[in-house]
Formats: sequence, C-alpha cells, structure tokens
Amino acid sequence: MKRLVVKLLGTILEPRRLQSLRALMRASVIHNQRPLVCQPESGKVVVLAPHMDDEVLGCGGTIARHAQAGAEVSVIFLTDGRYGSGANAALTEPERSCRQRELIDIRKQEARRAGEILGVRSIAFLDAEDGRLSCDSLLPKRLRAILERERPRIVYLPFFLENHVDHSAASEVLIAATAGTSHDFQCRCYEVWTPLFPNVVVEIDRTIDMKRCALACYKSQLAEMDYVHTGVGLNAYRSSAIGCKTALFVEAFYSVPLAEYRQLHRVLNRFL
Repeated sequence: MKRLVVKLLGTILEPRRLQSLRALMRASVIHNQRPLVCQPESGKVVVLAPHMDDEVLGCGGTIARHAQAGAEVSVIFLTDGRYGSGANAALTEPERSCRQRELIDIRKQEARRAGEILGVRSIAFLDAEDGRLSCDSLLPKRLRAILERERPRIVYLPFFLENHVDHSAASEVLIAATAGTSHDFQCRCYEVWTPLFPNVVVEIDRTIDMKRCALACYKSQLAEMDYVHTGVGLNAYRSSAIGCKTALFVEAFYSVPLAEYRQLHRVLNRFL
C-alpha cells in the first residue's frame, strides 16, 4: 500500500515536492512517541493570540503556571475581534459598525480581566481587522518592535495548520516580524480549532480552575458557544498522552526553535 501511495504521488508531484513529502513521512514517526512533560519556567514569555480568548483556550493553564514560576508573561492580541458576534452580522449600517466598535471594547475589557486572573504582566492590542490578519502589511513591523523590546525565551502561538484563517496567519506574521533578526526563542504552538501532534505537554491540574475562571470572563464569546466545555474537554482528552497517571488536565504543544519552525512552515506551505 505504501509503495502504491508513493507511486501515485509521483505522478502528481514534481520531484522536489515528492522528496520533501517523503522526508515528512519518515519524520512522522515522532508522532508515535510520548510527548515530553514540560515544567513552565521563569523568564520572559510572549503569547500571540489572534483573538481575545485564544490565549486562554490554547494555553491558559500554562500561562498561569509560568506566572506562578515567576515568569513575565506578555500577551499580544493580533486582531480587534470585531466579528465575534453572529447577531451583528444581521444588522445594517451604521448600527452594525457601532455595535462592532462596542464589541471591540467589550472584548478588550474581558481580555484584561482574564489576564489578571492568569497573572499576565502586560497586554498589547495590535488591532488588525478580525478575519483579515494576513492582509495587514504593517503588523509584522509592530510585532517586531515588541519582540525586540521583550526578547522572550518562549513564544506561544497557534500552530499554522489551525483551521482558521487568522490562526494560521499568526505564524506568517511572526515569521515576517523576525526575518533577519537574531531571535532564537522557542516556538510553542498551541491548539484551539485543530488538534495537533504534540511533542510537549504541560500538566495543568493546579491551574485548571484559573483557566475556567479566565474563560468565564469572555461572556461575549460564551454567548456564541460554550468554550469552557470544549476547551476544558480538550484538556481532559489530552491527559491520555501521559496515561492519565499524573494529571487529569493537560495542554498540548508542538515545540521547536524559531529557525526550525520557520523551515517547517516553508516546507509544508508548498502543499497547502
């Protein structure tokens, strides 16, 4: 069967792409390995969130554990979240724009309250248009300035294979923002909409209640979907990665150095 698949792909893909795909297939053995249990440490940590609430869903328990360890955690929200209400879509102008501006303010207030619960040191709002993150040509420069100031050891962000246009675009923004720099931080990619193949997990039993409370701050979004149920449910499922022996709730990540993440992004984007 494997030979048949490779033969079929050989008729579709050019040699260079086929060679890259073969390398990825050989590397896929890592997905069958048990992920490393990571202990969040001190130092400077940056979290990139496409929308207000992604930071809690993807790594809220881990953020709290970093803060407890003495880390200086900064959260950077990339978009303004203006389209985070289905009810506003049915409105006509100018009422729709007015309600969107109100929603932006509401979501920012929610984010600040959630950050206080998790122990976040600072928050920045870059205000790209929700749903059009990849179209904002000025955002990489603004993010670059923050990264140059913070010089983080770790950057958390959604994995670029996330099934959401802004979530996948977050990696493009980070890669553009760090081009030509000396940054060598660890990229720890989290999951929100699309489960990933983790190589690192963080046990969050001690901070799961903080995560629930932080998620509860996002009342505007909980009116759209029960993210507490889905987010915490994913964390419960992820405990299977460690056999449910030392923790009942786990956040999962794909963790690699920036240079390696940039290369992986470039290779896989050839097939996307």
